[in-house]
Amino acid sequence: MPHAIWNGAVSFGLVSIPIRVMAATENHSITFHQYHLEDMARVRTRKVCEIEDREVGTEEIGKAYEVDKDQVIPISDDELAAMPLPTARAIEIVAFIPYEAREFANS
Repeated sequence: MPHAIWNGAVSFGLVSIPIRVMAATENHSITFHQYHLEDMARVRTRKVCEIEDREVGTEEIGKAYEVDKDQVIPISDDELAAMPLPTARAIEIVAFIPYEAREFANS
């Protein structure tokens, strides 16, 4: 059974209508792994620090905004979560129009 990719509600004053958004398509793509053709060993992507020239773990990796080549501003997950995103959780209905007023009603 498919699962909802978003759950929310549309509210009209005291009336709240629950909404579940389901994926309209299914992924039928084939995924491959990369292998070294000479010995068929698996090839992996490693995350390496350019300055220290060593592999770093996920816990050492953060997000940052690059202002220019020499200036980077670190951004925490808490800062991203605190950003006001009004469209992320609510859809504001501004107005309703009569059914007959649709542009394509007479098409």
